[in-house]
Amino acid sequence: MPTPALARAMLALLAFPVVAPAVSAAPSPLLSAAQDANFLLPIGEIDMILREGELTVIGIEPSRGLPGERTFRATVQSGDHVLQIKYAPAVEGGDEFNYRPRYEMAAYVVQSLFLDEAELVVPPTVIRAFPLYVVQAALDMVPGSGTLPAEPTFSDWQMTLVELQYWLFNVDVPDELLVRDRIEEDEVYERLLGNFNLLTYIIRHSDSNAGNFVMSGHADFPRIFSVDNGVSFSSEESNRGIEWRELRLDRYPADAIEKLREVTLDDLHELLGVIVQMEIRDDGNFQGVKPTANMNPGRGIRRDDQRIQLGLTKSEIESIHRRIRRLVEWVDEGRYELIP
Repeated sequence: MPTPALARAMLALLAFPVVAPAVSAAPSPLLSAAQDANFLLPIGEIDMILREGELTVIGIEPSRGLPGERTFRATVQSGDHVLQIKYAPAVEGGDEFNYRPRYEMAAYVVQSLFLDEAELVVPPTVIRAFPLYVVQAALDMVPGSGTLPAEPTFSDWQMTLVELQYWLFNVDVPDELLVRDRIEEDEVYERLLGNFNLLTYIIRHSDSNAGNFVMSGHADFPRIFSVDNGVSFSSEESNRGIEWRELRLDRYPADAIEKLREVTLDDLHELLGVIVQMEIRDDGNFQGVKPTANMNPGRGIRRDDQRIQLGLTKSEIESIHRRIRRLVEWVDEGRYELIP
């Protein structure tokens, strides 16, 4: 029988076949009123569009406005919907410092262990495989010069793995995320910052570069999002700061801590061992399918003639479990207080 923590995550899997944050209790009226301030569509619908929708790129530019970038801000159309997304083709092999789509997806999945949809920290994120010519056609639309050509992620197939992440609405890069004076007088801010910090600690986020973290412009519900999680887990450190991979607050939300208390190592292996699985079809294209048994727990990317699996390695998962257990022990020792 699955543990309560895994059961919640499994409910999320039933609702959104990749993963979306589980909903275990009705949010407060404040959460209900504010949760959509940064999303122009319901989160479940965004997730479905990114995973399964036929996406037509109608505009694209470098995400930070610099030539030679590998990450882009794309405007895409899917049916009647137009939305903006991060469009990040993987490098050859699919696993290089700061270009690890599996880490981006894993961060999105990990939050489902302890956060409700109304308080998620990582926006909807998926990984898809597109034919090489489709990716090249998108990159050819980037204005100016210096755009890198599309390249196959694996030499065996003329396709590229691409991370797609919803581009948030009504957010800014704050001068400072942690404002001690505000914590003293704004419990909503303290709670949301606490959720954010719990995630960055659990995934060992090691890149505090400006723009990786953004804050909602909603005055009464200042959600804090982590929108670039490629330097996390067992990644090397960035030279732009690593402060958010540590616990930096004095108090954390009690409900999040109690959910994390229930998480077992088996839960983590089941949830994170195979995050994405794709299988080749007769037309040569890859399609996402329900994950099967882990082909090689010692590797983050596994493949054979017909399948590709992405997930966290056995050692990466064990490290997450140690961090969670350490957090719970520190709370029980009184090192950190709880926000009711």
